Amino acid sequence: LNTTCPECGKAAKRETDTLDTFVCSSWYHLRFASPNADEYPIDSEKIRAWMPVSHYMGGAEHAVMHLLYSRFFNKALRDLGYVDFDEPYSRLMNQGMLIKDHKKISKRSNPLTPDPVVAKHGADTIRCYLMFLGPWDQGGDWSDSGINGIRRWLGRVWGLAQRDESILKGSEGERSLERASHITTQRVTTDMESFKFNTSIAALMEYTTELIRRFDAGDISANSWRGGVDRLLLQIAPFAPHLAEELWERTGHSSSIHLELLPQFDEKLTTSDMITLAVQVNGKLRDQIEVAADIDRDAAISAVRESQNVARHMEGMTEVKAIYVPGRLVNIVVKPNK
Repeated sequence: LNTTCPECGKAAKRETDTLDTFVCSSWYHLRFASPNADEYPIDSEKIRAWMPVSHYMGGAEHAVMHLLYSRFFNKALRDLGYVDFDEPYSRLMNQGMLIKDHKKISKRSNPLTPDPVVAKHGADTIRCYLMFLGPWDQGGDWSDSGINGIRRWLGRVWGLAQRDESILKGSEGERSLERASHITTQRVTTDMESFKFNTSIAALMEYTTELIRRFDAGDISANSWRGGVDRLLLQIAPFAPHLAEELWERTGHSSSIHLELLPQFDEKLTTSDMITLAVQVNGKLRDQIEVAADIDRDAAISAVRESQNVARHMEGMTEVKAIYVPGRLVNIVVKPNK
């Protein structure tokens, strides 16, 4: 490392940064797991605890560049005994392309500077809009006017979270709100785990509407309202962290919302109380009826016989048998009267 300058003859140090950037980036995830190791590149014990990387996020073009080189490095290090796993990444996900003015957004040819958008709409708005544009792996088409829809939704959240719940004295809508709460949490949790952020946000928009509907109807209690708002903020926090943190404090909480756990859902509350049964006569669809989800065979067949459409198609007929497929259909088999 230490040498003599060939031109002036004075003491000098050799340039060490001589390799292509991919040589470094092909194994830097291993170094991240042991950043304080001074005498060796990686700490095997920490590598076993942290590696392999759970998710690799990147564009499809990485498949023949960084991903290829990184996999080669990992296999070489495996053969040399430095790591004991074959692949550096457990799961690969390629994000889609963002389009603006019918062209791919690029920092070189078609840039989209975020600073003016953040200054106008706020960082949370642009975060949510980018996630709402479309499926994560497909990308979407940027629209300067489209971002206004996300801003309006966040504005509604801002307003509803600060409503005066003391005026609420009802109870008739509590069951409906409880079910909507658990259904929303199930959808948001499941979709986030699958990187379906757009549908997660869509579920939160629907839940926002349900909360406003219940408040305006006045058919829930103050405790149910506050519980619903808290659930909404906790689920919005990963998408709009600044808004959620501010509203969390304004609604009486002392700790950071980002130290809280996400809400859980009860599987029993995510299924509908009612189901739709298809009604057939001799295998042909004649009606559809709404019945309780836990209806038994005899009650389902009795409900079908009360259908006017079924009665019309059974005129002049003798019932042979009734077939019940739980949760799906009732088929009445008939034959002409003799």
